[in-house]
Amino acid sequence: MLMAMVEQFGGKAATKHRVRDLSVSGIRIDNAVGLRPGTTILISVGALQAIGATVQWVRNGFAGIAFAELIDPVDAHKKAAIAPTVPAKPVTMETPRVVPPPTAGWIEELRNPYRKL
Repeated sequence: MLMAMVEQFGGKAATKHRVRDLSVSGIRIDNAVGLRPGTTILISVGALQAIGATVQWVRNGFAGIAFAELIDPVDAHKKAAIAPTVPAKPVTMETPRVVPPPTAGWIEELRNPYRKL
């Protein structure tokens, strides 16, 4: 299921919509409450970044939206790269990496000087 985020100008909160149809030049979304024909918006579709668009029509809870520039629908269906929320802390002399000792199997006995050979 492909989702779209719609941002209207004027400080309104972004809204999330299910994509019903997608083409190189436009999109049809559901839950079109608050959208009006002629409104200029920013829309993010799937993995694509926000793009300028204009609402063409609104009826029966759906809205037809024309993109300001052509898109590749295949790119919208690709998985978005998700950046890690916590950046990796570099290992320095002040923060040495500590590797915990093994706790399972035969490796646990590897460092035991009294192990059976």
